[in-house]
Amino acid sequence: MSRMRRIFSHVMLGRLLLLLLVTAPPAACTRATEVTGDSPVQQSASKGPVELTVVADAGTLDVGSPLVLEIRAVTEADVVITMPLIDVEDTSMLGTFHVLEDQVRPDYPDQDHRIWSQRLVLDTFEAGTHDIPAITARFTDRRGDVEITGSVTTEPLGIVINTALGEASQASTLRDIRGPVQVPLLNWGLWIILGGLVVALVGSLVVYLIKRGPVPTAPPLPPHILAQEQLDALEAEGLLQRRCFQPYYFRLTDILRHYIEGRFGLVAPTRTTPEFLQDMRGSDTLHTPQQDQLRGFLRIADLVKFALHEPHVSEGEEALHMARCFVVDTQPRPDTAQGETA
Repeated sequence: MSRMRRIFSHVMLGRLLLLLLVTAPPAACTRATEVTGDSPVQQSASKGPVELTVVADAGTLDVGSPLVLEIRAVTEADVVITMPLIDVEDTSMLGTFHVLEDQVRPDYPDQDHRIWSQRLVLDTFEAGTHDIPAITARFTDRRGDVEITGSVTTEPLGIVINTALGEASQASTLRDIRGPVQVPLLNWGLWIILGGLVVALVGSLVVYLIKRGPVPTAPPLPPHILAQEQLDALEAEGLLQRRCFQPYYFRLTDILRHYIEGRFGLVAPTRTTPEFLQDMRGSDTLHTPQQDQLRGFLRIADLVKFALHEPHVSEGEEALHMARCFVVDTQPRPDTAQGETA
């Protein structure tokens, strides 16, 4: 009987040690490897049977450039990782980075271990140093008789985003205010006569306007008609042919944003692209294909406006054609207008 008790005590002691190992704090097991420039940077952390590594393909990149982020968890054979490691379906954002691609890969065996991984492609249009947030991997340890759950978390990973303006932004500083300029007054009498004439002219104009009454104003154009006229005027300016891509895309997106505000009531002109896309996802005014088309258009336009991307002239003409098609597809239909009037 005493032998059975000793065996039972050893088993319970082994389980207790395993539980303490898995739930131990990971601070002493966190490793960081950061290399400046275009070299990859990474953060690693381990806890119990799990080692988690986050690798960015570059520690420094230009604004608007894609950043590939690899997340990899190596576990023992009977340890299961909760996937995905990062869930970005709701916001399409990871910290200050936009998530362009999200690929969750199936796990696979590697000798006595198992590999779990996820790949993200990110970008941002904000210059400065930004952190990839801390990544947490949750796992279930099934190696013993009792399942044990736990988690391991990496430290944030710093990425330096350079502005595409470079040294030009430093040169655009404000100049000092010039001193007062003396205005010669050669003949006071002449100035008094001229002042009297100006006052008389302004008074006559005021009296004329009062007698004439308010000038009737024409009713404002419908948003789709106004947008079509503005798109025609933009094409006639020939900005694409002169390779003035930034003014062209600024004007094009401004026309489309004001049309969306006038047509659907969405506050588009004063919102950033991520803010506007978030508002659009929360509204049912645009169908999913229209939202996808608009999201791709704004992404390309931001690359031209803020990342100094120079597209081909044909791409600019295609963007103008897309804007026209969007206005035509979303303009009020006769039956809709009658229904609103009724």
